[in-house]
Amino acid sequence: MKKIIAFFILIILITFVSCDTITHYTVRVSVDRNPTLIIENKTGHPVDVTAPVASPRRVGNGAETLFQPTNTRGTINVTYKIGEFEFTQQANMDNADVTVALTRRPPTITVLNNTGHTAAVSTPFSLNMNNEARHVFLTPRLNQNIDITYRIGQMTLTEQVNMREQDVTVNLRSPPTITVVNNVGATINTIFLRAPGAPEWMGGNIIIRGGTVHLAETAQAGELSGSIVSGDRMQIWMGNIPLSGDRFDIRIDDVRGFTYVKSNVQIRGDMNLTFTNADRR
Repeated sequence: MKKIIAFFILIILITFVSCDTITHYTVRVSVDRNPTLIIENKTGHPVDVTAPVASPRRVGNGAETLFQPTNTRGTINVTYKIGEFEFTQQANMDNADVTVALTRRPPTITVLNNTGHTAAVSTPFSLNMNNEARHVFLTPRLNQNIDITYRIGQMTLTEQVNMREQDVTVNLRSPPTITVVNNVGATINTIFLRAPGAPEWMGGNIIIRGGTVHLAETAQAGELSGSIVSGDRMQIWMGNIPLSGDRFDIRIDDVRGFTYVKSNVQIRGDMNLTFTNADRR
Protein backbone atom coordinates (compact mmCIF):
# COMPACT_ATOMS: atom_id res chain seq x y z
CA MET A 1 0.00 0.00 0.00
CA LYS A 2 2.84 2.36 0.86
CA LYS A 3 4.43 1.63 -2.54
CA ILE A 4 1.21 2.57 -4.36
CA ILE A 5 0.91 5.87 -2.46
CA ALA A 6 4.55 6.71 -3.15
CA PHE A 7 4.02 5.98 -6.87
CA PHE A 8 1.05 8.39 -7.10
CA ILE A 9 2.99 11.13 -5.27
CA LEU A 10 5.87 10.72 -7.74
CA ILE A 11 3.52 11.05 -10.75
CA ILE A 12 1.96 14.24 -9.26
CA LEU A 13 5.40 15.79 -8.74
CA ILE A 14 6.49 14.97 -12.29
CA THR A 15 3.27 16.48 -13.68
CA PHE A 16 3.71 19.66 -11.60
CA VAL A 17 7.28 20.15 -12.72
CA SER A 18 6.36 19.58 -16.42
CA CYS A 19 3.48 22.04 -16.32
CA ASP A 20 5.59 24.66 -14.61
CA THR A 21 8.37 24.25 -17.17
CA ILE A 22 6.03 24.61 -20.16
CA THR A 23 4.24 27.63 -18.69
CA HIS A 24 7.37 29.70 -18.04
CA TYR A 25 9.53 28.75 -21.02
CA THR A 26 9.88 31.68 -23.53
CA VAL A 27 11.53 31.63 -26.98
CA ARG A 28 13.31 34.91 -27.87
CA VAL A 29 14.34 35.58 -31.49
CA SER A 30 16.75 38.41 -32.21
CA VAL A 31 16.21 40.09 -35.59
CA ASP A 32 19.11 42.12 -37.00
CA ARG A 33 18.76 44.44 -40.07
CA ASN A 34 20.46 47.34 -41.76
CA PRO A 35 19.18 50.86 -40.98
CA THR A 36 16.34 52.11 -43.18
CA LEU A 37 16.33 55.28 -45.26
CA ILE A 38 12.80 56.69 -45.20
CA ILE A 39 12.09 58.96 -48.18
CA GLU A 40 9.10 61.28 -47.63
CA ASN A 41 7.52 63.35 -50.40
CA LYS A 42 6.72 66.84 -49.11
CA THR A 43 6.88 68.65 -52.47
CA GLY A 44 3.14 68.99 -53.01
CA HIS A 45 3.41 66.95 -56.22
CA PRO A 46 4.02 63.31 -57.23
CA VAL A 47 7.72 62.50 -57.68
CA ASP A 48 9.71 59.75 -59.34
CA VAL A 49 12.59 58.66 -57.09
CA THR A 50 15.46 57.42 -59.29
CA ALA A 51 18.31 57.02 -56.75
CA PRO A 52 19.47 55.28 -54.62
CA VAL A 53 16.71 52.80 -55.51
CA ALA A 54 17.38 50.09 -58.09
CA SER A 55 14.47 51.16 -60.32
CA PRO A 56 12.34 54.35 -60.38
CA ARG A 57 9.58 54.59 -57.78
CA ARG A 58 6.54 56.86 -58.08
CA VAL A 59 5.80 58.46 -54.69
CA GLY A 60 2.63 60.49 -54.27
CA ASN A 61 2.54 63.73 -52.34
CA GLY A 62 2.54 63.01 -48.60
CA ALA A 63 3.60 59.39 -49.18
CA GLU A 64 6.90 57.67 -48.42
CA THR A 65 9.11 54.87 -49.71
CA LEU A 66 11.73 52.84 -47.82
CA PHE A 67 15.27 51.89 -48.81
CA GLN A 68 17.83 49.81 -46.92
CA PRO A 69 21.37 50.76 -47.93
CA THR A 70 24.21 48.27 -47.68
CA ASN A 71 26.50 51.01 -46.42
CA THR A 72 25.15 51.98 -43.00
CA ARG A 73 27.32 55.07 -42.61
CA GLY A 74 28.01 58.05 -44.85
CA THR A 75 26.11 60.33 -47.22
CA ILE A 76 23.46 59.01 -49.62
CA ASN A 77 22.17 61.07 -52.56
CA VAL A 78 18.41 60.88 -53.07
CA THR A 79 17.56 61.89 -56.64
CA TYR A 80 14.03 62.45 -57.89
CA LYS A 81 12.20 63.99 -60.83
CA ILE A 82 9.12 66.18 -61.09
CA GLY A 83 8.18 66.44 -64.73
CA GLU A 84 11.34 67.33 -66.62
CA PHE A 85 13.08 68.74 -63.54
CA GLU A 86 15.57 66.67 -61.52
CA PHE A 87 16.59 67.35 -57.92
CA THR A 88 19.02 65.78 -55.45
CA GLN A 89 18.87 65.88 -51.66
CA GLN A 90 21.27 64.21 -49.25
CA ALA A 91 20.76 61.92 -46.26
CA ASN A 92 23.51 61.24 -43.67
CA MET A 93 23.44 57.64 -42.44
CA ASP A 94 25.00 56.79 -39.04
CA ASN A 95 23.97 53.18 -38.43
CA ALA A 96 20.41 54.23 -37.59
CA ASP A 97 17.15 54.86 -39.42
CA VAL A 98 17.07 58.25 -41.18
CA THR A 99 14.23 60.22 -42.76
CA VAL A 100 14.82 62.60 -45.68
CA ALA A 101 11.95 64.91 -46.66
CA LEU A 102 11.84 65.83 -50.34
CA THR A 103 10.90 69.51 -50.53
CA ARG A 104 12.48 70.95 -53.66
CA ARG A 105 10.20 71.49 -56.66
CA PRO A 106 9.97 73.62 -59.81
CA PRO A 107 8.40 77.08 -59.50
CA THR A 108 4.62 77.29 -59.90
CA ILE A 109 2.43 79.56 -61.98
CA THR A 110 -0.86 80.54 -60.34
CA VAL A 111 -3.53 81.69 -62.79
CA LEU A 112 -6.35 83.82 -61.35
CA ASN A 113 -9.55 84.54 -63.24
CA ASN A 114 -11.22 87.64 -61.79
CA THR A 115 -12.48 88.89 -65.14
CA GLY A 116 -16.18 88.43 -64.45
CA HIS A 117 -16.35 85.88 -67.29
CA THR A 118 -15.52 82.23 -67.95
CA ALA A 119 -12.06 81.88 -69.48
CA ALA A 120 -11.19 78.94 -71.73
CA VAL A 121 -7.43 78.44 -71.26
CA SER A 122 -5.77 76.59 -74.14
CA THR A 123 -2.02 77.02 -73.48
CA PRO A 124 -0.02 75.70 -71.64
CA PHE A 125 -2.93 73.67 -70.22
CA SER A 126 -6.52 73.15 -71.28
CA LEU A 127 -9.16 74.22 -68.76
CA ASN A 128 -12.39 76.21 -68.53
CA MET A 129 -11.94 78.56 -65.58
CA ASN A 130 -15.05 80.06 -64.03
CA ASN A 131 -14.95 83.57 -62.68
CA GLU A 132 -12.96 83.80 -59.39
CA ALA A 133 -11.33 80.43 -60.10
CA ARG A 134 -7.61 79.78 -59.64
CA HIS A 135 -5.34 77.14 -61.11
CA VAL A 136 -1.80 76.29 -59.99
CA PHE A 137 0.61 74.35 -62.18
CA LEU A 138 4.33 73.68 -62.37
CA THR A 139 6.27 75.67 -64.91
CA PRO A 140 7.23 73.52 -67.90
CA ARG A 141 10.62 75.25 -68.22
CA LEU A 142 12.85 77.90 -66.65
CA ASN A 143 14.55 81.05 -67.94
CA GLN A 144 12.08 81.38 -70.79
CA ASN A 145 8.86 83.21 -71.53
CA ILE A 146 5.70 81.20 -70.87
CA ASP A 147 2.57 82.18 -72.82
CA ILE A 148 -0.82 81.69 -71.19
CA THR A 149 -3.44 81.83 -73.94
CA TYR A 150 -7.17 81.93 -73.23
CA ARG A 151 -10.46 82.91 -74.81
CA ILE A 152 -13.20 85.01 -73.27
CA GLY A 153 -16.27 85.37 -75.43
CA GLN A 154 -14.93 85.41 -78.97
CA MET A 155 -11.65 87.17 -78.18
CA THR A 156 -8.35 85.33 -77.62
CA LEU A 157 -5.89 86.93 -75.23
CA THR A 158 -2.37 86.05 -74.13
CA GLU A 159 -0.45 86.79 -70.94
CA GLN A 160 3.31 86.26 -70.91
CA VAL A 161 5.50 85.55 -67.89
CA ASN A 162 9.27 85.23 -67.72
CA MET A 163 9.98 82.23 -65.49
CA ARG A 164 13.00 82.26 -63.21
CA GLU A 165 13.35 80.48 -59.85
CA GLN A 166 10.35 82.10 -58.14
CA ASP A 167 6.64 81.30 -58.10
CA VAL A 168 4.56 83.63 -60.29
CA THR A 169 0.92 84.75 -60.21
CA VAL A 170 -0.86 85.72 -63.44
CA ASN A 171 -4.13 87.65 -63.53
CA LEU A 172 -6.26 87.10 -66.61
CA ARG A 173 -7.72 90.18 -68.31
CA SER A 174 -11.23 90.75 -69.54
CA PRO A 175 -11.52 91.82 -73.18
CA PRO A 176 -11.41 95.62 -73.20
CA THR A 177 -14.34 97.91 -73.88
CA ILE A 178 -13.62 100.57 -76.49
CA THR A 179 -15.66 103.75 -76.65
CA VAL A 180 -15.90 105.01 -80.23
CA VAL A 181 -16.36 108.79 -80.29
CA ASN A 182 -17.70 110.20 -83.55
CA ASN A 183 -16.34 113.65 -84.40
CA VAL A 184 -16.25 113.22 -88.20
CA GLY A 185 -19.31 115.35 -88.92
CA ALA A 186 -21.53 112.54 -90.20
CA THR A 187 -23.33 109.45 -88.88
CA ILE A 188 -21.37 106.19 -88.51
CA ASN A 189 -23.09 102.87 -89.06
CA THR A 190 -20.18 100.40 -89.51
CA ILE A 191 -17.11 99.61 -87.39
CA PHE A 192 -14.32 97.18 -88.25
CA LEU A 193 -11.19 95.89 -86.50
CA ARG A 194 -8.25 93.73 -87.61
CA ALA A 195 -4.73 92.79 -86.61
CA PRO A 196 -2.39 95.50 -87.97
CA GLY A 197 -2.12 95.13 -91.74
CA ALA A 198 -4.20 91.92 -91.89
CA PRO A 199 -6.04 91.37 -95.20
CA GLU A 200 -9.47 90.90 -93.63
CA TRP A 201 -11.49 93.17 -91.37
CA MET A 202 -13.71 91.80 -88.58
CA GLY A 203 -16.92 93.62 -87.72
CA GLY A 204 -19.63 95.28 -89.79
CA ASN A 205 -22.88 97.04 -89.08
CA ILE A 206 -23.69 98.15 -85.56
CA ILE A 207 -26.28 95.69 -84.20
CA ILE A 208 -28.07 95.87 -80.86
CA ARG A 209 -28.59 92.30 -79.66
CA GLY A 210 -30.12 91.74 -76.24
CA GLY A 211 -29.17 95.25 -75.19
CA THR A 212 -25.52 94.69 -76.17
CA VAL A 213 -23.66 96.17 -79.12
CA HIS A 214 -22.44 93.65 -81.71
CA LEU A 215 -20.87 94.07 -85.14
CA ALA A 216 -22.33 91.96 -87.94
CA GLU A 217 -23.20 92.06 -91.63
CA THR A 218 -26.96 92.29 -91.09
CA ALA A 219 -29.42 92.42 -88.23
CA GLN A 220 -31.35 89.23 -87.52
CA ALA A 221 -34.96 88.94 -86.38
CA GLY A 222 -35.39 90.66 -83.03
CA GLU A 223 -32.19 92.70 -83.43
CA LEU A 224 -31.90 96.42 -84.01
CA SER A 225 -29.60 98.30 -86.35
CA GLY A 226 -27.61 101.01 -84.62
CA SER A 227 -25.55 104.05 -85.55
CA ILE A 228 -23.46 106.80 -83.97
CA VAL A 229 -24.49 110.31 -84.91
CA SER A 230 -21.84 113.00 -85.11
CA GLY A 231 -20.85 114.19 -81.65
CA ASP A 232 -22.09 110.99 -79.99
CA ARG A 233 -20.27 107.88 -78.72
CA MET A 234 -20.87 104.14 -78.33
CA GLN A 235 -19.23 101.42 -76.22
CA ILE A 236 -18.24 98.11 -77.79
CA TRP A 237 -17.02 95.11 -75.76
CA MET A 238 -14.26 93.43 -77.76
CA GLY A 239 -15.24 90.03 -76.36
CA ASN A 240 -18.02 90.02 -78.96
CA ILE A 241 -15.49 90.18 -81.83
CA PRO A 242 -13.37 87.19 -82.97
CA LEU A 243 -9.97 88.85 -82.47
CA SER A 244 -6.65 88.02 -80.85
CA GLY A 245 -3.70 90.07 -79.63
CA ASP A 246 -3.60 93.58 -78.22
CA ARG A 247 -2.77 95.73 -81.29
CA PHE A 248 -5.37 96.58 -83.89
CA ASP A 249 -6.33 98.72 -86.83
CA ILE A 250 -9.78 100.30 -86.24
CA ARG A 251 -11.91 101.54 -89.09
CA ILE A 252 -15.24 103.33 -89.25
CA ASP A 253 -17.37 104.21 -92.30
CA ASP A 254 -19.83 107.07 -92.38
CA VAL A 255 -23.08 107.28 -94.32
CA ARG A 256 -21.40 109.43 -97.00
CA GLY A 257 -19.05 106.55 -97.87
CA PHE A 258 -15.93 108.01 -96.26
CA THR A 259 -13.58 105.74 -94.33
CA TYR A 260 -11.60 106.64 -91.20
CA VAL A 261 -8.77 104.48 -89.80
CA LYS A 262 -6.59 104.42 -86.71
CA SER A 263 -3.60 102.11 -87.26
CA ASN A 264 -1.66 99.84 -84.92
CA VAL A 265 -3.40 100.93 -81.73
CA GLN A 266 -2.45 99.01 -78.60
CA ILE A 267 -5.54 98.15 -76.57
CA ARG A 268 -4.90 96.32 -73.30
CA GLY A 269 -7.61 98.02 -71.28
CA ASP A 270 -10.74 100.11 -71.70
CA MET A 271 -10.10 103.22 -73.79
CA ASN A 272 -11.70 105.97 -75.86
CA LEU A 273 -11.10 106.19 -79.61
CA THR A 274 -12.03 109.57 -81.00
CA PHE A 275 -12.34 109.75 -84.78
CA THR A 276 -11.99 113.04 -86.61
CA ASN A 277 -11.52 114.09 -90.21
CA ALA A 278 -7.76 113.72 -89.65
CA ASP A 279 -8.31 109.94 -89.65
CA ARG A 280 -9.97 109.94 -93.05
CA ARG A 281 -8.44 107.65 -95.72
